[in-house]
Formats: sequence, structure tokens, C-alpha cells
Amino acid sequence: MKSIIYAPFLLGSITNAIPAPVSQDPSVRILPGSWRWDLVEWNGPGCPDEGSNATYITRPGFGSNTVDGSEIYYWHFAYPHLKASIGHAGDSDDTASTWCETTLKYTELQPLSLTETDDKYRLRLHKNGTEVIAMYTLDEGVTADWKFTYYYENAPKVCTSCAVVDKISAKGPLKTGSEIAQDLNLQSPAGPGPFPAEECGTSTFKYRIDLALSSTKAGAKGKVSSLEVTESGKPALYGVQPGVSYDFEKCD
Repeated sequence: MKSIIYAPFLLGSITNAIPAPVSQDPSVRILPGSWRWDLVEWNGPGCPDEGSNATYITRPGFGSNTVDGSEIYYWHFAYPHLKASIGHAGDSDDTASTWCETTLKYTELQPLSLTETDDKYRLRLHKNGTEVIAMYTLDEGVTADWKFTYYYENAPKVCTSCAVVDKISAKGPLKTGSEIAQDLNLQSPAGPGPFPAEECGTSTFKYRIDLALSSTKAGAKGKVSSLEVTESGKPALYGVQPGVSYDFEKCD
């Protein structure tokens, strides 16, 4: 059973997680009392206009964990500009692609604190692979391919491959509802993992998302985007939400 940790819709906001109450068995709890995710920088056509004052820009989103706080599943980041379509007005061919690379910073905080840092735990990326929450309208013959690439800034010191790559495909015909986004889960690939940060406490890593649409059927249409919302009386996109999975280990 999961509980959801919600966060403000602000770029670079202090997005804090305070886990739910833990079980009576202290051995179950392997996680800090509080932590923060910051979106530091970005690059790519699927990223936002840096000068935008809109609410729905690329931003930290929400996290999920077990009710007793013992297990972390994912922390989500929302990308309104990450979208693609083929076969629609303005589309020139039967393929389309976009991408966004961001720098994500994780900071361990002292229990119940919003500002005081700590270094008693080590972040481990890729506990359960990656998931993505998005809206799909795909005709038969159309495929949406996602690729997620993560690497620590000091990756050569912490993993032999220096990067973790996940892939997931959604194939048409597929049409999600207008109210609830399609939730697709990708499990960790075979091999070693999770991948630990070198340092305890704060760590920073790059996170790139690639989205590609292709069609094997003439005239087929496809669109991948996010839930449509209203902002200041105008339609806006909430944002595709890739979820970064992770857990922790206790530092010596």
C-alpha cells in the first residue's frame, strides 16, 4: 500500500519529503527523517522556457512510499513541454522525437527540518527502475518509445557502466481517458543495482528523457502528452511525469 507525498508546483522549489509513520520494528526503516529534491538546470526542446512565469513548468512533482515509511518507490518530476505527435496538422512525417535533460539534486535534511542538512544516509538510484505517467492517443501501427538515462556527476567512481538506461514502449491502438493518466511501470533491468551515490547526504545527477513516436501504417496518428488543465482560464498541460526510483543505505 502506498502513500503519496505531494509537492508545490514551483521550479527549483524546496520539495521536501517527510516519510509517513514507521512500523514498530526499527529495522524496517532505512531512510532519512527528511529530504529535499531540487531541479537545478535543464537543456533540450522538451524543457521549459526559463523565463516562464506559468505554474505548469518543469518542476518537482510528488513522491510515493509505503504507509509505514519503510520503502520508497518513486519521486516524480513534471514536464509540460515534453510532448510529441505524428499524423496531425502541422506534422511533416511519420516520426517525431523530443528530449529533455535535467540536473537533479538530492539533499538529506535533519529529521523534521526544512533547511538543516545531514549526511547519515546514502542515496541509491534505480531501486525499481523508472515509471512514466502520460496521456496517449495512438492509432494501430504507432509506437511511443521512452528512454530514460541517469548518471551521477561522479559516475566513473560509483558504477562500472557510468550510466543507467531504461526503456519502455507504448503501442497503439491505445487511448487513455481524459481524467486519469496512463501509468506505465518499468522494472529495473537485470544486473547490479541500486546504484549508490559516492557521498553520504547530498548528491547530484543528470537525468535525460527521450520520447520518440514512429508509425508503420500510412496515415496513422499518434500523440503523447499530459493531462490538460486550466490555468488563468486557458488550457495548459500539467506535464508528463517520469518517476525516479530510489532507496537509501545507512552510512558508517
